[in-house]
Amino acid sequence: MPQPSVSYACGRVGVLRRSVLGPSQLERLMAAHTYEEACRTLSDIGFVGAENADFQAAADQHVRRACVLVNEVTPRPELTDCFLLRYDIHNLKVLLKSRFLGKEPEFLSACGSLPLETLRHAVSEHRYHALPDVLRDALDALEKQLARAFDPMLVDAELDKAMYRLIFDRLKRASCPTARAYFTAKVDMQNLIILLRTRAMQKDFAFFEKLFLPCGSVELKAFGKAADDPERLSRLMKPYGVNAVQTALQCALDPSRLPLMEKAADDYLYSLFRGARYQSTGMDVLLGYLLKTQREATDVRLIMAGKLNGFAQSQLDERVRELDG
Repeated sequence: MPQPSVSYACGRVGVLRRSVLGPSQLERLMAAHTYEEACRTLSDIGFVGAENADFQAAADQHVRRACVLVNEVTPRPELTDCFLLRYDIHNLKVLLKSRFLGKEPEFLSACGSLPLETLRHAVSEHRYHALPDVLRDALDALEKQLARAFDPMLVDAELDKAMYRLIFDRLKRASCPTARAYFTAKVDMQNLIILLRTRAMQKDFAFFEKLFLPCGSVELKAFGKAADDPERLSRLMKPYGVNAVQTALQCALDPSRLPLMEKAADDYLYSLFRGARYQSTGMDVLLGYLLKTQREATDVRLIMAGKLNGFAQSQLDERVRELDG
């Protein structure tokens, strides 16, 4: 068994980086006139097998293969786990909600950094000592709140906050400026999206405060001062480029354009790792491969769901993320 090293990890993903979906394949998928034609295209490009045209299962498997490989070869799990933690948090949300609703959990992910059985046991027993301290403390506090009244939104909000606290705690020990920039921008942009949704729901700022995510560079009071001023609100995104500012302004003026902001955020975050295409080694190469695989799966889901539900081409254009060749 080779000793874990960055060079070995990058060697393992090197061939796969050349065989992933590219813009030309996704353009073919976008050009399909019907859902049935899109299914045939997915089969033609090898994304789904001829015997199984379930695009959701194929997208899940596409990401799972990448996550398993990253988990297997990473020399720095404290860093790569930051990018896999989203799946652990998803699983915890599903398990908690299912327990309170008395249902069997569905759509659990095998892509996380923590064993799924560990999470199942922790939630069923209400005992979280086997989890990282940040998650344990958050879940212990959440259990006390849920004992008084079950609130699905509270589950989502508190676990998202715990996720970012844990990520930034780990980033203190992981020397990776690109990862820190990535998660800082992700929190800031996600907070903007949450605020825009809050405005669209005609909720007050106190509602947003309960959902505000920690560890970003834009403080809560800055969002508070800009909340009712679209131009001022959009300028909070200035560190993330002209497109982020312009898109934020569009969405602040017209909440129906919110998918544009979600796309702009994802495009900016992905751009931080785009330079890894020209590198042969380095953790950015491994992380860039993981993000690209996730992005490809997201695009397949968006396009296929759009074809299935009869979305106009303009609606797909607003949602589908950019890929590099």
